[in-house]
Amino acid sequence: MKRSLAGILAAVALVSTVGLTGPAASAKATLTASGSSFANAIMQACKTHYSGADLTYNSTGSGTGRTQFQAKTTDFGMSDGLYSAGSQPGNFVYVPLVGGPVAIVVNVPGVKNLNLTGDIIGKLYTGKITKWNDAQIAKINKGVKLPALAVQPVYRSGSSGTSENFTNYLAQIAQAGWTKNGTFTSANTVVGTSAASSTVLMTTVKSTAGAFGYGDLSDAVANGLPVAAVQNGANQFIKPDVRSAKAFLAVQHVGSNGVVTYDYKAPVKGAYSVSLVSYALAYKNGNKLVQGFLQDFVNSCAPTEAAKLSYVAIDGQLKKTALNLIDFIG
Repeated sequence: MKRSLAGILAAVALVSTVGLTGPAASAKATLTASGSSFANAIMQACKTHYSGADLTYNSTGSGTGRTQFQAKTTDFGMSDGLYSAGSQPGNFVYVPLVGGPVAIVVNVPGVKNLNLTGDIIGKLYTGKITKWNDAQIAKINKGVKLPALAVQPVYRSGSSGTSENFTNYLAQIAQAGWTKNGTFTSANTVVGTSAASSTVLMTTVKSTAGAFGYGDLSDAVANGLPVAAVQNGANQFIKPDVRSAKAFLAVQHVGSNGVVTYDYKAPVKGAYSVSLVSYALAYKNGNKLVQGFLQDFVNSCAPTEAAKLSYVAIDGQLKKTALNLIDFIG
C-alpha cells in the first residue's frame, strides 16, 4: 500500500521531534549546596568539575548552611564549624573537605607589613588597645612607623564558621576575656563594627582607615588588602599562605568522625596557626551524585585548583579520613 505524502511528512515530523527532545531528557544533573563563605571561592571553581552533575553553591555562611542541610532544602551543606551538642541531624557525616588560612586584614595607611600576636588581636577586639601606635604593637614592629590612628575593629555578625574558629583561636591564645563559643560576640565583650558577610567585612576594612578584620585569604587577595603576620607556637611571625597553613593543619588531630581538633599553641616552625578545615555535611546512604562530587573534589579538583585560590588541598590522614567518610554516602 502506498503511503500518502501527508502521512510521510507527519512521520518525518514525529521523528524530528523525538530527536530534539532526546538530549533534554538526558540533561546533566544538578546539585544544590549552601553554607561556608570561607569555602565559596573553591566551591565556585569546582562546581562544574565533576562530570556527573553541576553544582549550584550559595555562600550563606556556615550557620545557614547547617540549617538548610538539616531541613533538607539542599543536597549537602558546607560548614567551617560544628553543630552544637544535641542539635545535629541524624545519620550524617562531617567530611573534612578543604583547608586554608584565616587572614587578618589591615588598613593602616603607610603600613604594609605588620606583626601581631594572638594576645594583641584579642585586645584590639575588646578595646584594650585603641591606637595603632600602642607600645605593645610597636614593641614587635621595630622600625615600622605606626600612626597614632584609632583602631577600627570589624567582625562577622551571625553564625559564621570563620568566626567560630577565630573565637576558639582567641580563647586558646588570647585567653583573658575570651570564651570558646559559637558566635564571636555573645560570650565576649567585643567592640567595633559588625559585617553581615565576608564580602561586607572586606569592603568595610578596605574603605576605613585604621580598620582590621578577618576572613579567607582569597578574599583578602581579591581586595588587595595587606595581611598581618601572626605569631605562632614556635614564636615566629608568619604570614598566611598555602604552605604555612598546610604546615599547621598537617599536625592537627582528625577523629574517625572527620572532626578536627585544633592545637593553636603547637610549636610548628613555619606554620600559620589561624587556619581551619571546612567540612561538607552529607547524609549517609543518600545521594550518589553528592558522593561522586565529593570524591571528585578531594581526588581531582582541589589538588588542581586549591592552591591557586589560597586554599589547602587535604592530604595524608585528613584525606584518608575524608574518603572513608565519603564511602558512607550514596
